[in-house]
Amino acid sequence: MTRDLSKLSDREFDILIVGAGINGACVARDAARRGLSVAIIDRADIGSTTSFNSLRTVHGGLRYLQHLDFKRMRESIRERTNWLRIAPHLVHPLPFMAATTQKISRTKTAFRVAFAINDSIGFDRNRDLDIAHRIPGGRILSSIEARKHYPGSDAKDITGGAVWYDAQMYDSERLVLAVLNDAVASGATIANYTSVDHLIVSENRVIGAVATDTIDGGEYNIKAKLTIITAGPLVDKLLNTTIQRTRKSKPLRLSKAMNILTRRIAGNHAVGVPSQYHDPNAAMDHGTRLLFITPWRDLSLIGTTHVPFDGKPQDFRITTSDVQQFVNEINAACPEANLTLDDVKFVFAGLLPAGDPRPGDTETRLLQHHRIVDHESEDNLKGIISLTGVKYTTARLAAEQVTDLACTRLGIAHRKCDTAIEPLSRGDIGSTERITRSITERWGDRLPEETILRMVRLYGGETERMLEGIGADADEKDGVVNKEDLLKAQIRFAIKEEYAVRLSDIVYRRADLAARGTPDDDILELAAKLMGSELGWNVERRIAEIDDVRKTASAWRSPEGMSPLRQEKIVRPECQKDPLQGPKNTSLKPNTCNAELSTRQEPI
Repeated sequence: MTRDLSKLSDREFDILIVGAGINGACVARDAARRGLSVAIIDRADIGSTTSFNSLRTVHGGLRYLQHLDFKRMRESIRERTNWLRIAPHLVHPLPFMAATTQKISRTKTAFRVAFAINDSIGFDRNRDLDIAHRIPGGRILSSIEARKHYPGSDAKDITGGAVWYDAQMYDSERLVLAVLNDAVASGATIANYTSVDHLIVSENRVIGAVATDTIDGGEYNIKAKLTIITAGPLVDKLLNTTIQRTRKSKPLRLSKAMNILTRRIAGNHAVGVPSQYHDPNAAMDHGTRLLFITPWRDLSLIGTTHVPFDGKPQDFRITTSDVQQFVNEINAACPEANLTLDDVKFVFAGLLPAGDPRPGDTETRLLQHHRIVDHESEDNLKGIISLTGVKYTTARLAAEQVTDLACTRLGIAHRKCDTAIEPLSRGDIGSTERITRSITERWGDRLPEETILRMVRLYGGETERMLEGIGADADEKDGVVNKEDLLKAQIRFAIKEEYAVRLSDIVYRRADLAARGTPDDDILELAAKLMGSELGWNVERRIAEIDDVRKTASAWRSPEGMSPLRQEKIVRPECQKDPLQGPKNTSLKPNTCNAELSTRQEPI
C-alpha cells in the first residue's frame, strides 16, 4: 500500500474523490466495499487540514435537546454506536459533566428529564457492543462530588453535576487512516500530496481531473465516471473554476474554529463550562454555548470556539491574537484555569461550514447537517457531486447517502451498505482487552505494558505486524526494546503501509509523537534520521523536514500566523515542471528530486 501515482492514470475509475479527510475516507470505504472502482486524492497529507482540527469527540447529540432536534439526536446516537462497534481500538466511552445550578434549564430536575429523553431515544445504544464500549445512562452528582471534577473546588453557583457518556477518539488522525486502509483493502487507490489543477469537462460532464504530484511534479490525467468533491472549505474554489458563471448552488459559508491543547486543568471527565458566546440554533437555555475541557492523555484539549470568517479559504490564518482571545474566553468561563499562552502546547484550527445567518444573529450559526449537492440537478453539470460534512460522528452516514446517490447517477443498482456493521480491517479485534493480552503474551517481556496498550490503540489488528518491523537486530539489552527500535518499526510501517512521505506525516498523523504537543528536538532529529535512511534523504532534506515541523508547531506565534491551506513547494530546477511539456528531466531516478525537495505546509 505504498504511494504509487501511476495507478491513477492507467484506467477509468467509477468514482474519483477529491479530499482525503474523514468524509472523503468514508465515501471511499463505502463505495469500494460496494464494488465500485475508487480513486481518492488529497492536495496534502491524509486528514491533515480540516479533519485535523477536532476535539476528538464522537457525541450522541445530547446537546441537540436544547434545539428540540430529536431526529438529529437519534442519528448521532446511532452513529456513535457504529463507531464504537467498527473501530473499538480508536473510539471509547468518555464521561462528560456539566454543572447544575438554580437556573431552570440547568437544575438537577431538568437534567434528569433530559437524561430520560436521551435514554429513550437511544434505547439501543449498546446493541452489539462489548462491555468495555457500552454507554452508561446519565446520572446526577451531589455538589461535593461535582466539585471533585469541576476545575476549581470553589466554583460558584454549583448545586451539583450532571454526568453523561459520549465517546472520544484516541487518535482522530489514525481513525481517518484506518478508514482509508479499509477502503484500499477493498480495492480503492489512494494518493496523498496530489493536487487537482482542474476538473476535465466534456459535453457538460465532468469526466475526471488533471492532478499534479506535489512531491515530484508529475502530472496525471485521472479519468472517472463520477467525481465527488469532499475538499472541505476548498469545495467552492474548485467548483467555481469548473462551473464558473453558470453555477446556481449556494456557496459555502465558513466559520473560523479552534481547539487548543494545554496543561491538564480538569480531571478524568470532559467538563462543559458556559462560554461568553451563544448558540443561535438553540431553542432552550438562551442559546448558551459550552466550551468543553476534555482529558487528553495527561493534558487538556479545550474547544471549540467559533467566529465568523468572510475571506477566501486560502487566506485563512490563526494568529497569536486569535489564540490569546480564545485563552481569554476560556479564563472568563473558567477562572480557575488561569491559562496563559505559555500553557498552549498546540493549536488545532480550521474552517468549518456555517449556516445562513438570520435576522438578529450576533454569533456564528453553524451548519447543522451535512450538505450533499448533486450538481447535475443544481447546476446542470453532470458527473459531479459535492459533500460538505459537519462532524466526525456522522461522516459514515453522510458517506452512505452520497454513495447511494452515486449509484443512482452511475445507473448501478443500490448495493447494500455494510459500513455500519463490518469493523474496519484494523478494528476487527474482538475487544481491546483481548488483543492486548495476545500481544502481551509475545511482547510483554520486551515492551512495557503501557506501550503495548498504546500500540494496540493506535494499530488495532495490525499491531503484531507493525511490531514485527522491530526485527531480530533490535537492541534487547535487559530484555527491553528501546525507543529507537520501536520508532524505527513505526516509521517503516508508515512508509510501506500508510503512505507517509514527509516527517510531518510521521510526527502528527502516524506515530503519535505529537500527542502532548510537538516533540522535543532530540525526537525530531531521531525521527528524521530514521525516516531519511528509509527514503534516501540527504542532510539538507532532513534539516528542511525538521524545520517544517517546527514551523508548523509555532506558526501561530509568527506575525503572519498559520494557515492550514497554504502550500509552497521548493524544488531543484531540474525537477520543476514545465506547464506545457510536463516534468523536466524525466529520466531522473525515483526519489532523486524527492531527496532535494522541501515543501512548506502547515497541516493544521
